[in-house]
Amino acid sequence: MSNPAAAAALDAAGGSSLEGQVYVVANSDTNSLMVMTASKNFDRVKEIIDDLDRPLPQVLIKVLIAEVTYDRSLDLGTEFSILNLGADAKGSVFTKFGVDQGAGMVVSLVEKDVTAALTALQKVGKLDVLSRPYILGSENQRAQITVGQRVPFITNTRTTETGQTINTIQYQDVGIILNVTPKINPEGLVILDVSPEISALTGTTVPISETVNAPVFAKRSATSRVAIQDGQTIVIGGLMEDRKTEEVKKVPLLGDIPLLGLLFRKTATNTTKTELLIFLTPHVAKQPGDLQEFSAGTLEGTSIVNKAVTPGAFEKHLKGMERGGPAAPAVNP
Repeated sequence: MSNPAAAAALDAAGGSSLEGQVYVVANSDTNSLMVMTASKNFDRVKEIIDDLDRPLPQVLIKVLIAEVTYDRSLDLGTEFSILNLGADAKGSVFTKFGVDQGAGMVVSLVEKDVTAALTALQKVGKLDVLSRPYILGSENQRAQITVGQRVPFITNTRTTETGQTINTIQYQDVGIILNVTPKINPEGLVILDVSPEISALTGTTVPISETVNAPVFAKRSATSRVAIQDGQTIVIGGLMEDRKTEEVKKVPLLGDIPLLGLLFRKTATNTTKTELLIFLTPHVAKQPGDLQEFSAGTLEGTSIVNKAVTPGAFEKHLKGMERGGPAAPAVNP
C-alpha cells in the first residue's frame, strides 16, 4: 500500500481479508481514498470503507461569560472565589468540582440551571453578562472564541539608506480568549480541555527604539480538564481583578464652576473586586442531524434573571481591566 496511514486503517478494519494486491492512496484535500485491487474484492472494500466513513461526533458548547463586582461588605478573605464560599452565600447551586486548578482558577458544577446560578450570584454583587457565544466543535478538535479586539503594535522599526522609516506591525488579541477541546469517552462523558485567557492593555509602554514605544499587556491564563455529563453545566471562576475607579461627588451647578467648583465637589478613588465566571454547557450531537433536535430555547441561550444583569459594552469592561492606566470616572450628582 502506498500510504502507510491508509494501509493501517484499512488493515485494522479488516483489509487483511482481501485477496491479492491492494493499493490504497489517500487524498486529504478531497477526504477520499483511491483503492486499486481485483474486482472480486469490490464488495469487501466497499464494506470496509463504509465502516470507516463515520461522522465524528460534534459538541455544541453554550458559553456564558459573566463578571461579578462584589459588594464591599463581602469579605472573600483567602477563599479567592465566590465559588469557594459556603452555602449561605450561594445556596446549593454550586458544588466544588475536584481541586483548585492552579493560577487561582476554581471549577464548580452547577447543580441547578444557569438562571438559578445567576440569581445566587446577584445576591453577592452586581452581575454583568459580557457575552453568550456558542462553540460548535468536532471531537478532539480545538475550538476557540475571542471576545475582545485585535490591537496593533509596532514590534520593530528600521531606517533605510534613503532615510525612510519602516515599521513591523503585529496584532495581538486582547480581551477574553477561550480554547476548548471536547472529547467523548465510551461512557458518554464529555471531557473538556479548557484554557481561558484574559488579557488587557496596562496603559504603560516600553521603548523598543528611540522613537517608538510598544504597549505592555497584562495576561492571566489557566488550563483545566473536566469531565461532565451531556447537558450539565460547569462554571470556571477564580479569575479575579482589583479595579480602581474615580468617583466624583458634587453639588449640582456649583460643582461645575471653574476653580470655585473645587470647593463643592469631592473626588475619591475606590477599589472594587471583580471576578470573571465562565459557564460551559456541552450538548453532544453524534450525528449531524442531531443538531436540528435542539430546541429554539437551547440555541437562543440562557434566560437572564430580571434586573440581575446590567448589559455593558465590552469596551467598558476592557477599559476597567486595564492595570496602571487612568481610572474610569463615575459621576454621582
